[in-house]
Amino acid sequence: MRLALALASALVAPAAATAATAAPSVLARANLPAGRYTTTVEGMLCAVCARAIAAQWAKLPEVESASVDYQSGRAVIVVRLGRTLRLSALLESLRRAERLANLGARYRIGEITYLP
Repeated sequence: MRLALALASALVAPAAATAATAAPSVLARANLPAGRYTTTVEGMLCAVCARAIAAQWAKLPEVESASVDYQSGRAVIVVRLGRTLRLSALLESLRRAERLANLGARYRIGEITYLP
């Protein structure tokens, strides 16, 4: 099952699930249910940015693990079983990472895709 989300300028835009089954859209709830997700991260200046983002995301109680690769610009987020990650919390955490890195960067995340 693959669910795609489009995040533009830190605002959630409506989108439909792209799954073959009739799964409810994650966007309709503005949450990420338990599972593994991947996304792109733009605006990183160096590996410090990637570490700051991963560290901030990992601090969220709903996140089991988070990794960000500066070279590829890809991130993987694992939401804990029985938990739901609010997209607003993910974006707030991204803003904290900007301040933590203290490099004047402005991070943006792209399409969030569920990884089966």
